[in-house]
Amino acid sequence: MGWATHASAEADALLRDAFEHRYRYSPSFGGFSALVRFGSEGTEHGATVALCGPGEAEAVLNGIAPDAEHDWLKQELVSLSRVLWGHDYEVGEGKFEKSVIEEPNPYGTLVQLHHDPHQATFCVRNGRITMQTRRQGTLLETLKVERWHVRPDGRWLPASSVLEVWDDALPSPLRIDRYWDLYRPIGGELVPQIRKVETTNGSGPPTVRILTLRAWRCA
Repeated sequence: MGWATHASAEADALLRDAFEHRYRYSPSFGGFSALVRFGSEGTEHGATVALCGPGEAEAVLNGIAPDAEHDWLKQELVSLSRVLWGHDYEVGEGKFEKSVIEEPNPYGTLVQLHHDPHQATFCVRNGRITMQTRRQGTLLETLKVERWHVRPDGRWLPASSVLEVWDDALPSPLRIDRYWDLYRPIGGELVPQIRKVETTNGSGPPTVRILTLRAWRCA
């Protein structure tokens, strides 16, 4: 790969602009509770849930559900909370030096973080992050955004994305998760209405789960 000369300032400005144009909840927004239905076809369950902050989610089941389904619900609620609240650029990616990689890339300009424990990279096109990668040992996670929700003020939120988990020792992904997200405006903010996840592990058939929220109450 070719590294751009003295590209740190350019790379930082490019990535900072993309982060600043993400949709995020305002600091005064205290979260919300909602009723949900979740599960795969024919195995639907109910719960009352609350999203309270980044990585903070609660779920109380209405009845009994398998542990795996309950764990999946909590996993997706936490994932949504981290997307919606986000984090400050300065305390995350902004801490690291960066370079632009001078190679053609269909996802846009590729930015490499230096001295990041996860060796993260980001592709940026038209002010949006189109792809990002992070590494944990021999595992590589690649997230590609295919479609966006774009707010009237230009801020964006992923609407359709694909997460692939690779192992360096294997020729194909360990897991592929395809996400479709639908939001609706309430109280000046967006709240999740539907999340559909199609998961493929190895060569078996995909598992499709859907999470549907209603009756939101803002805190």
